[in-house]
This record gives sequence, structure tokens and C-alpha cells, in this order.
Amino acid sequence: MRYSYVNFLSGNPNAWLSSRFITGRLKPGIAIEQARAQLQSLWPAVLLATVSTDAPGLRRQTFFSMGLDVAPAATGVARELRAAFTRPLYVLLGIVGLILMVACVNLANLMLARAAARSHEMSVRVALGASRWAVTRQLLTESLALSASGAILGLAFAGFGSRLLVRLLAGGPLTPIALDLRPDWRVLSLTAAMAILTGVLFGFVPAWRASHADPAFAIRANSRGLAGSGGWARALMVAQVALSLVLLLSAGLLVRSFRNLCTIDLGFDARVLQVRLSPRPGGYGVLNVNEYHRQLIDSVSALPGVLSVGFSDFAGAGQREWPEAVSATSAASSPDGGVMSSSVMVSPGFLRTLGIGLTLGRDFEWTDDASHPPVAIVSSGLAERLFPAGSAIGQAIRLGFMPEFQKLRIIGIAKTARLFDLRDRNQRVVYIPYFQHAGWAAQGSVFLRTQAPVAMARIVGHEIESFGHEYPLQAQTVEEEASQSLARDRAVAMISGFFGVLALLLALIGLYGLASYSVAHRTREIGIRTALGAGPAGVRWGVLRDELTLALAGIALGIPCALGASRLVASLLFGVSADDLPTLLAVSLLLLAAALLAGYLPARRASRIDPMVALRTE
Repeated sequence: MRYSYVNFLSGNPNAWLSSRFITGRLKPGIAIEQARAQLQSLWPAVLLATVSTDAPGLRRQTFFSMGLDVAPAATGVARELRAAFTRPLYVLLGIVGLILMVACVNLANLMLARAAARSHEMSVRVALGASRWAVTRQLLTESLALSASGAILGLAFAGFGSRLLVRLLAGGPLTPIALDLRPDWRVLSLTAAMAILTGVLFGFVPAWRASHADPAFAIRANSRGLAGSGGWARALMVAQVALSLVLLLSAGLLVRSFRNLCTIDLGFDARVLQVRLSPRPGGYGVLNVNEYHRQLIDSVSALPGVLSVGFSDFAGAGQREWPEAVSATSAASSPDGGVMSSSVMVSPGFLRTLGIGLTLGRDFEWTDDASHPPVAIVSSGLAERLFPAGSAIGQAIRLGFMPEFQKLRIIGIAKTARLFDLRDRNQRVVYIPYFQHAGWAAQGSVFLRTQAPVAMARIVGHEIESFGHEYPLQAQTVEEEASQSLARDRAVAMISGFFGVLALLLALIGLYGLASYSVAHRTREIGIRTALGAGPAGVRWGVLRDELTLALAGIALGIPCALGASRLVASLLFGVSADDLPTLLAVSLLLLAAALLAGYLPARRASRIDPMVALRTE
């Protein structure tokens, strides 16, 4: 099957129609280029037949500037979905890359410490006749086995993780996201290559150092470490703490941003029940849809426990909007087409049901129908923008380009509400009476205020089905709808938070391993200090001081890197800046606490070393 979609693209980014599309199937033998040429030849006539004759010159020019494009639909038509998730997925890709770097640094520390601990063993092997290549090959094989095991375990986890990611990204049952995230040959090849590269890269240096050490010197020294290995380990540990700080700061900012979005004041009562309606096959027919929906509202209003009812084409809080140009009819048309605003078809009682109060004027009434002059209610922010010097009540506005909306008289000013973009505190909305414009919003949702939304959903559904014209497609509160609209932010916050915790855990393990190795390497020194009078508290503080020094050095190195990286996630933040000081202090203190925790057990073990036993170990 060959599908294509026709995309209507506005030449003006502020025009009323920025991007909309229809989808169709090409006839056999027709190429996309042929369909594009034919449709583009018809497009000017379509625009000329559609534009309102009341629209002034500049607004007509803006309307005529819209273009048309025909493209294959093989990769989907939801451009806004792709645009919404492109940056978050790239951010997650960067976070995964940082996690890989942290894990590699941890692996490098492990291999260096292991090679240092086995230096005496490797020297004995070389002294007994083993070739240096055999020693290098053995250590490289162990390193590759370790990285390959991790890669296989990661692939096993990838199946579960990909399904979880799709579930987090999907906003709900009515907004499915078809993403095939199963690992394919490219992912498998990349994983195998990264596993081999990691194993070779962080296994070769320790293997080369172990195989090229002087056997006589190593045997005579009989030490627990290679010369200079401690410096490399400390440098790598500082780098790991710095990378962990970058991840923790980004995760902290994203989690705080998501929390701010969840606790935001929407400007209306989000506990209202929303019942989405879908027409039955042939359910409308010759039906007077306006009269039917009025009967439906009256019927639902009469149900016990229902306080208020409204009908609207409003899809739900946080859902997609189609902004249009709005301007006062008395003002000269501006080149940009006017102020951009969303529009909603509503019935009388909708604003009251959602708890959106009026600051001036009146609400819609049942007499605001097709037999009366067209009216509208505007949000306070839009009224202030259009009429900054006077009252908006009684003024006329133009909405978009359709003839029906060129002379809307303002009868009321509503309080600002975040109906669409939850991040926009100055949402501009034009409310239009649904029953005054038959056919513009045949489908929509019933909104009702009730004390028991869950219990009332089933009763309302039965009432809707009793008319035999529509199905109750979905019933949930507007609050739940708004929560589903935060699927992207929720997924990014949860995944980045998970990786932040993972980075902290890796740093904790790395610091603990380095402290344990340091204590084991300094057993004789600690025994001598203890024999000369050093107390347990002094020994513990010496170990903890080394841990804190490494953590502080890593934090000092990581702060400028973290502030720079946080700029990359700035567009995903809400209510928090990219250089938020409380978050930076919190993650820094968390890393310091991790350093103290990682060093406590080795420090305690060092303070209990028996001097006589320690002196006999060498």
C-alpha cells in the first residue's frame, strides 16, 4: 500500500495555519511527484474560493502565502510528535553517553587496581618463562570477558527498558505511540563494537604495564601495587565524580521541572469529569446535531449528583492547539496577521463547569445561536493585548480567515487559564458559542462537575448511549488528561533520575573500591603509624580526608562542566533555571555524603589494624 500525505504549510510563522495535513492513497502508477504537481496547480483556486471577502488586504496575502507539499507517509505524519520528542531523546542519548563514560572510568580504575594487585603474580610468570604477549593476552581476555558480560546483560535489559520507555512516552490509550524500539542489527553491532572497544581500551594499558614491569624489581619490592598506579587511579576517580556531578545536576533540574509542572495552577478546576464522544456509524445522519447536544446536556444535567454540565470541542488540558490570528476589526491589519490565539467552541455552562470566572461581561446563553449576531468571550490577556487603552466589551474582532468569524462581538472577558500549553502562563483564548456555528464542532466532549467523577462516569456513559447517536469513548477527569499530556516530561524526568542515581551508585562503588585498595596498599604504613601512637580517630580521618579531597576535586572540575551541560536541557525546564544554585548545592552535598559513606567502612577497617599483624604482612 502506498500512502502519502498532503501538508499545508504557512509561509508566515505567525499565520493562523502553521501545519496541517490530510492523508490519502495514490492511484496505481501515480508517483508522488505527479500528485504534487497536480495538487499544487489546483491550490491557488482552493485558496481563492476559501478566503473571506471581509478579510483586509494584508490578511488575504498572509492566507495566500500558504503553500502545499506532498510527501510519503511511510515514516508517519505526526510531525509535531516527532518534533516534541526529538530533543528529549537526544538529551537522553547524551545522558546514556555520560553513563557509559562513568562506567568506563570505573572499569579503568578496576583494571588498574587489579593489575597493581597482581603485579607480583605477573612478574613471577614472566620470570618463569612466560612471554610478555602471553601475559598481555591473558589480561586482555579477562577485560574483554568482563565487558562482553556487561554488554550481554545490557541487551537483556534493553528489551524491558524499550517497552517501558514507550509506555512512559505514550500519554494514554487514545494517544498511542507506535515505536519499534527492539534492538536491530545496527544496535547489536554498535553494542558489540562498544563492548570490544571498552574492553581493549581499558584492558590494554594495565596489561601493557603489567607485562613490561621489571620482574626482578617487582619480586624484590614484593609490593601490592605498581609504582604510579595510585596517581592514575585518583585522577580517574576525580573524573568519575565530575561526570557524576554533570549527570546529577541535569537529572535534578529535570525532576524539579517535572514537579513544577505537576503542581502548577491551571486556572480552572481540573477535577471536572470529561467524557469524550464519538459518533456511531450513521449516528448523525439527518440529525440536528445542535438540538441533539442540547438535549444531551439537559439529560445529563438532570442526573443525581451532577452540579453543572457543558459541551465543547476542547480536547483536554495540555493537548494540541491550533492558534489563529486575532485582531480588532477597528484596527489596521498588521503585517504579521495579528495576535496569535487559540479558540474553543463551548456551550453555555462550560466556563462555569470548569470554574473559569468572568472578570467583565456575561457568559454565553442559549439565545446565542445562529439567528443572533456572532459573539465571543476572550481571555483577559488577549483583551489587554488587543485593547490596551480601553474596555474590550462590545468591541468586534476577527478570528482567522473564515467568513463566520470576521465580526465577533466581545460580550465577556474570562480569567486566564492554561487550557493548552501548561507552560504558558499568559494563554490567549477566544471562546465561541458552539450553538451559534453549526457544523464547526460536531464532535466534542461533555464536561460535568460532580462530587464523584469515577462513579458518575458509568452513569453518564449509559445516558449517552441511550440516545443511540454517539459512544462515550473515554471518561476521565481533566486533571488526568493534563497528567497524560506530561508524558514526555515524565519520561525524561524518570529516566534521567534513574541514570543520575546510577551515576551516584557508580561513584560510590568507585570511591569505596579506591579507599579499600588504598587501605590494603598502606597496611604496613598504617601499622607503623598506629605503633607510633596514632589513634583510631586519626587513622579514620586520614582515610576519609583522602576520599573528601577526591570528591571536592571532582566537584570543582564538574561544576563548570555541569553548568555548561545544563544549557542543553534548558528548553525542557519549567520553573527552574539551568544554573539553579539550590540544585547545584544539593547534588554537590550528595556527592560529598557519598564520599563519606564510601570511605567509612575502609576507614573503620584501617583504624582496627593490629600493628604487629601489619608489620608481619611485609
